[in-house]
Amino acid sequence: MFEIIRLFLYILVLIILAVFDLKRGIIPNKIVYPAIILTILLNIFSSEIGIVMSLIGGFSLAAFLFITSLVLKNMGMGDVKLALLIGLMTGFPEGIIALFSGIFIGGLAAIFLVVTRLKKRKDTMPYGPFLVGGAVFTLIGVHFSLFDFLYRLSF
Repeated sequence: MFEIIRLFLYILVLIILAVFDLKRGIIPNKIVYPAIILTILLNIFSSEIGIVMSLIGGFSLAAFLFITSLVLKNMGMGDVKLALLIGLMTGFPEGIIALFSGIFIGGLAAIFLVVTRLKKRKDTMPYGPFLVGGAVFTLIGVHFSLFDFLYRLSF
């Protein structure tokens, strides 16, 4: 029961953050910082994800997006904090699936918006909702063992 409640809380927080990013173009610190602390505390007691893998996932995803934002200069620090939260929620290596799923979804959406001329190539768009989409996909996939085939392929 604890794991279902934890999953529900994670998805609820992520959806709230995605809506904020869509409507206001920001990932609010007032939500993301308490969510980071809550996630760490919940993962201490989780049988599904250990605290060590949670911390590795969080810091590796945040580091990747931080470096990407410095190099490309097209991403805000809110996205980096969101990546930290997503990595903490999903752990390692599942966080990589979450991050690259979000990047893939965002890329497809950007291509669609440019091709349909709803956006220009230089226009900005909120990235958080796509990262959240990848995270929700991964959280549900991990909880319901949808990624077991990947583990079997790797050994």
